Amino acid sequence: MMRYLRILPVVLAVGAWLSQFAIRDGGVGIANGLVVFIIIWWLVLFMMLPIGVRSQEECGDIVDGSEPGAPSLPMMKRKAWWATVAASVIWLIYFVVTETGMLNAWFASFRY
Repeated sequence: MMRYLRILPVVLAVGAWLSQFAIRDGGVGIANGLVVFIIIWWLVLFMMLPIGVRSQEECGDIVDGSEPGAPSLPMMKRKAWWATVAASVIWLIYFVVTETGMLNAWFASFRY
């Protein structure tokens, strides 16, 4: 028990230091950046899902017991890769705009 109490201040100090990267007043922290990236990735993936998909009925190869409108070749790995690339570009734009304060300067120009 005493052994753990001796390292507790060090653990708390490291935790407080690491929290500055995850919880920030302004800008993009680790937690904020990760959450925004995941949301962007899912949105981009859902937008890419219908691209290039042909139904089983269109291909003439309907699997027994499945819906004829189901995709015959969904290409999910390719779409996940392209969603990652597109989400990374969008996230980098978000990061630059947030860190440089471009929007703050733009909104400040509208003050009367």
